[in-house]
Amino acid sequence: MPLPSLPLRVQLPGLRRLPESSGPWAREYVAFNRQLALYGRAGVMSACAVLAVVGMPAGKMPVAAAIASAAFAWSWIHLWLANASTLRPGRLLALDLAVMTALCLSQRLTVPDAPTGHGSTWILVSLNFTAVAYQLMQPPLVAILATLWLCCADLAGAALHPRQELTDVAYSLGWVLVNIVLAQAVVRLVFGESRTADEAADRAARARRQGEAAEARCAAEREHLAALHDTACATLLIASAPWASMRPETLRAQAASDLVRLRTEQSAAGEVDLTVELAAEIAAHPLRATTLFDPDLGTVWRPAAAALRGGLGEALRNVERYAGVGAVRVTAVRTRHTVVVTITDSGVGFDTGRVPAQRIGIQRSIRGRMASVGGRGTVESRPGCGTTVRLEWPRA
Repeated sequence: MPLPSLPLRVQLPGLRRLPESSGPWAREYVAFNRQLALYGRAGVMSACAVLAVVGMPAGKMPVAAAIASAAFAWSWIHLWLANASTLRPGRLLALDLAVMTALCLSQRLTVPDAPTGHGSTWILVSLNFTAVAYQLMQPPLVAILATLWLCCADLAGAALHPRQELTDVAYSLGWVLVNIVLAQAVVRLVFGESRTADEAADRAARARRQGEAAEARCAAEREHLAALHDTACATLLIASAPWASMRPETLRAQAASDLVRLRTEQSAAGEVDLTVELAAEIAAHPLRATTLFDPDLGTVWRPAAAALRGGLGEALRNVERYAGVGAVRVTAVRTRHTVVVTITDSGVGFDTGRVPAQRIGIQRSIRGRMASVGGRGTVESRPGCGTTVRLEWPRA
């Protein structure tokens, strides 16, 4: 399988496009290979060019210095062209092969006449690192063919040198081939591990999304149950109570309002005017309400407004059912970081610690509803001292 390249939508020089399924680990690995190949090769060739000039005898120094300087310059020009994307990858590879071929053929002018092993020449060191760089940047078949081409060029250049033994050259080039095989094996191994890590991350992300979807469904179900408790169930409870004095037209109006509310699907997008929402909820109840709203209450996130209105409605219904009074005080203020709605009555009160667990009004319709939007609902009450419900929502 050819080694794909970085990134998903941007083609880098010398690299093939990654498949759309490739994840961040694979892209990061290919990007690292590219940086190692480009900058490592430029540094190695620059060092080899400097050593080539130092090791040449005085008679060959000018020509060797000119060729080494050209090799030095090309190593950084190649790096610049690769990063600047001024040439198509195929053309840049062809140009690089032409320069490296010329360098291999110049061994008669750049390698000393002293009988030294071919493996210690700066030309072979440059060739070796260039071949490894090809394995990191190019598709496998292209990288192998380019390396074989350079090996043939090096063999031809060594044949033109009077002091190079072809058996020694063949032995050195054999190690070049071993190096590229090892480089290909490492590339395939690490790239495969990167793909495995990406697949594991994808599975974890899918599991997380499924969990979030399940939690969203549960939250929607809880909200629906809370809305059902606050509307239809509450209306039916009041209408069926022995002491109920609700007029038929009032009951019909309340039932119609409950039905509309249950059918309405609140969108999570946008904001709504909180004053309008709270006033509409207060108007839906027969209590005499004294209101004190902050004039800068403004708009809030729609789900938060729904939670504040729902908590207010549940608090007002509790006053109607249990407080024994017909008046309530509602305040709403907006500080720099928090919106606070407070519902206070002077009724009979109750012991909050003795509320049965099966009663969901406070736990779900007030505390749970506010918690679902990152807020908090608290209820303070004592027998004979009235009740205060406080709804808080932290503004972003």
